[in-house]
Amino acid sequence: MIIGILSVRDRGYHPNQRLIEAASQSGHGVRLIHTRDCLSEIDHSRPALKIEGGDRPDVLLPRIGATINDYALGVVRHFELADVPVVNGFHAILLARNKFLTLQTLVCNGVNVPDTYLVVNFRGFEEAVKGLGGYPVVAKMPNSRQGSGVALVESKITAEFVMHNLQDNSRGLLIQEYIAPRGRREIRAFVIGDRVTGAMELMPNPDDFRSNIHLAGQGKGVTLDPKLSELAVRSAKVLGLEIAGTDIIVGEDGAPRIIEVNYSPGFRGLEKVTGLNIAAGIIGYVEDKLRGKLCT
Repeated sequence: MIIGILSVRDRGYHPNQRLIEAASQSGHGVRLIHTRDCLSEIDHSRPALKIEGGDRPDVLLPRIGATINDYALGVVRHFELADVPVVNGFHAILLARNKFLTLQTLVCNGVNVPDTYLVVNFRGFEEAVKGLGGYPVVAKMPNSRQGSGVALVESKITAEFVMHNLQDNSRGLLIQEYIAPRGRREIRAFVIGDRVTGAMELMPNPDDFRSNIHLAGQGKGVTLDPKLSELAVRSAKVLGLEIAGTDIIVGEDGAPRIIEVNYSPGFRGLEKVTGLNIAAGIIGYVEDKLRGKLCT
């Protein structure tokens, strides 16, 4: 089996490196495919796909992240139309790459999320602050990743600065209720298929409300109770994701909220704190999916 990893990063990038290692150890070939090397065609009213340097893979694993652009999305869609199994697929990525579309979908399926407003000007920002009960609030770009594009807004002056520097008229800005670090638990659950394969509790640095491990936050491996595991899996499924990093915050009131669901989650920190082989789990799932398609 030839597994294609769609990525704009090279082999030295940690997830790519680990996935290549895991696939090789399972006896599979791997192709690292850059989006710029894909030529999507519509020829004689039929979709066709060419990849520079070789044939198309047996299965594709998109690994680009929340910043995936429209061109790369079109490439993912063309792989699907060319009958290449894709994990995760186009429609799931389309929802998951935008935090507000993600929250819309979750809440419409009965999943608890933070109170959130989507604004496009300062008037909307002020209305959001009023609706959330005043400052502080959290401002997020819809496609922020690893804690970047996220700001704690504690005053009108800061709000004006944020609107001038984070706001994009074509995307808007998320204004969200602030859940103080004290007394809260923040969990990253890694979902593969219909189960959580690993989870860790994240702890922010004392001077930062964000707990992203990429920002030098700390993590420890945890075993989730069945309710939180079910919530993580359900959140991935309603978005159509087969592999996902689901971020859960449990406030002082004990109620869990889904903060975001990442379609291309990193797993360096999770493997480090749990000792689990997440890369092997991903490759195993991809292998099972292709076997199922071949049997069908």
